Amino acid sequence: MSRRLILTADDFGHSPAVNEAVLAACREGVLRHASLMVAGDAAEEAARLARSAPPGRLSVGLHLVLCCGRALRDSPLAPGGAFPGSPAACGLRYFLRQDLEPALEAELRAQFERFLSLGLPPSHVDSHANIHVHPVLFPMLLRLAREYGFKRVRLPGGELSAALSYDPRPFASQLGQAFVFAGMEGALGGRPALCPDRTWGLLRSGLMEEGYLLHLLSRLPEGTTEIYFHPTTDRASLPAGRRPTPAHHSRLDFEALTSPRVAQVLRERAIELI
Repeated sequence: MSRRLILTADDFGHSPAVNEAVLAACREGVLRHASLMVAGDAAEEAARLARSAPPGRLSVGLHLVLCCGRALRDSPLAPGGAFPGSPAACGLRYFLRQDLEPALEAELRAQFERFLSLGLPPSHVDSHANIHVHPVLFPMLLRLAREYGFKRVRLPGGELSAALSYDPRPFASQLGQAFVFAGMEGALGGRPALCPDRTWGLLRSGLMEEGYLLHLLSRLPEGTTEIYFHPTTDRASLPAGRRPTPAHHSRLDFEALTSPRVAQVLRERAIELI
């Protein structure tokens, strides 16, 4: 088996600085995928920029927002068009409130249809804070992804050993997140066919610097791996110490995706960007 790699930028459409980073990392670096927030302030600009990318160079998917952001519909799910609470609070609410499931499906459909209305070919689906892996949401999402013609769905996992061997700090946070998402995958009954063999980026979200990316490439196993980032060109977005910015957008991620050393290692190790 060969080693195949999917490199994805999340939050496309969030802001002009994120959009600029995505297009530059596609044109000048190794980025080949971006996930679009269809209710983002710069979503239409993102779609226009995606169409201007070199042919066959940038695949765009849907970055669902179901917590900590703006909804497309005003409903009991998102009063006033905004999701209340943190990812954990939203996840608990979706688990306990079965009466919200019709509104959840309606919001999912609205975001799928908004994506298609922007004229972009459907590619993949993931979400803000990876809330789509929630046991209530994930089966619904898989069904809708197939219905709307999306070919790949993210399921984070398999990163803990690589992350801790690079930098164990913060140990409790990395261990806790890995445990939670492993538990959710177990609750789903395993990894569906629409998901790559593994997805990395969760445990150092907002801290995906060049050194860590090179570390991951040195450990890349056979099969298909996705690694995701939150790039921006905003120079004020550099993390303070080992803590990511609140939005996890980071110029470090942008610099990793445009690093000549990263491109060289991909060639030397015969890793196929797909």
